[in-house]
Amino acid sequence: MQWGRIVPVAAVALMASGALAGCGADGTVQSIDTGTSVSSCIDHVPMTAAERRESADLVVDGQVTKTDRTVEIGGVYDVYDAEVTTTSKGDAPGATIEVVSTSDQCTTSGEPVEYLDGDVLEPGGTFRLYLTKADPEDDDSVWRLVVPGAAEPLTTG
Repeated sequence: MQWGRIVPVAAVALMASGALAGCGADGTVQSIDTGTSVSSCIDHVPMTAAERRESADLVVDGQVTKTDRTVEIGGVYDVYDAEVTTTSKGDAPGATIEVVSTSDQCTTSGEPVEYLDGDVLEPGGTFRLYLTKADPEDDDSVWRLVVPGAAEPLTTG
């Protein structure tokens, strides 16, 4: 194919892809066509415990248990119940909160999320959780780890 034909074909492909998705007011990509899935990749910066605490809206210690529920947040996440025992930052909205473990991999809407070294919350147990709301506009949304792995296992005894 000659250069004179490649450029118009590339321009048409670019315009067509722009017609399927757009950016919302908050800068996130939103699907315009029902049934279209959106993929995203976020390169999370590793944080120290102090940086996690500063970034978090809520820091709690709690007993984490996997539920049979899932939630769609740019990918399908397993939901965990965290029975809060101690709150060291913010105001826990109840004795038990719903939590998801932020993925460290690219996600696709409608597809289960994946983790490079597994979901840190998967085994359950007692953790210190550094959290923020998955949807700050929705009081009923689940809490999510501020960055992948922002859960410190705690020993009891």
